[in-house]
Amino acid sequence: MTETQQTHERRFLPVEVTLRTITVVFRVVGACWLIVLSLVTLLTSEPRTPIVSWTALIVSAIAVAVVWTPVTVVLAFRKPETLSSVPFVVIDVALACWTALTPNLTQSESFFAGGYPISAAFLVAATRGISSATVVGVLVAATSVLGSSYAPARTAEVLAINIVSPLVVAWGFDSIRRNDERRRIAEAALAAERAERARADERAEVAAHLHDSVLQTLAMVQRRVQDPRAVVRLARRQERELRAWLDGAAPYGPADGLNSALQRAVTDLEDEHDILVELSTVGDTPLDERTTALVSATREAMINAARFSGVERIYVLVETTSDGVAIVVRDRGSGFDPLGVPEDRRGIRESIVGRLARLGGTATVTSAPGQGTEVDLRLWPVS
Repeated sequence: MTETQQTHERRFLPVEVTLRTITVVFRVVGACWLIVLSLVTLLTSEPRTPIVSWTALIVSAIAVAVVWTPVTVVLAFRKPETLSSVPFVVIDVALACWTALTPNLTQSESFFAGGYPISAAFLVAATRGISSATVVGVLVAATSVLGSSYAPARTAEVLAINIVSPLVVAWGFDSIRRNDERRRIAEAALAAERAERARADERAEVAAHLHDSVLQTLAMVQRRVQDPRAVVRLARRQERELRAWLDGAAPYGPADGLNSALQRAVTDLEDEHDILVELSTVGDTPLDERTTALVSATREAMINAARFSGVERIYVLVETTSDGVAIVVRDRGSGFDPLGVPEDRRGIRESIVGRLARLGGTATVTSAPGQGTEVDLRLWPVS
């Protein structure tokens, strides 16, 4: 929408569009009415003035209706603000008065201008209000009886129609505008009330969340100030939860996804073994029987690192793609000789390597004394 169109939309509210459309339709009907009556007059009436001037006057009324009505329609829907401008109103009223005067100039017994002249008053009523419509109505009414040979009753009828009708129409339009204005004020007040209520609910939600999470975590930090590692764990957990809450999502994706399951395992491990776990994830996948088993194998690898590596921090890298899931659990601790693990120690052999083998994946343990440990878990899609 262009800037000009936006300006038009601000100036002409929906009710104004409706009123304008009504008056334009009446203009079209009035023009058709004038054309039909004028043609009937040409074909059936006897001229009371010279035939050339008589015909020319009637044709001029038809020409006004044929030419000016389409102009009005185009302006009404393309440049509606023009209809309320002084130049347009002056031209429109002048042409309407001419069509109202032509029956008198031809000394016709019938008022073949039909309803076209009064359409000018209706259009002014829609665009400029009741005062202007009254003035135009009186002017058109006066022109309609100027120099006429109508009987007094007929003259009174023409005057009444051309004066009273614009007044009634303008009053009706003003009533519609006032009702629409009251409706829009009520809607605006209701929208403001709803917005304020939404803001109040949002503030209450924020306050509740801060009380239930952040403030409680800060209280726990104060009680454990002598344990820096515990403070760090609490701060990191609160950071994850707060970021997730601000984003409107779970910290590591959907609650039924692989990443969230791994995060829960990391949280439990940090609490149980007093160790920090750096979890990095790329992509995600829903939990099923195979990925749940993969989480169990990853948990076992993290537990081994927490128990035997002797470090305060371990790293877990997770990458999920269409080709499968790759998880690496790494520490920079004491390390060990994988070939020297006793046969009765089944953690690596069964809970990690064996479990991945049964899933159709692989588990590779790389370690050496003093060089840390890396457990590489790979799980491919079922073909």
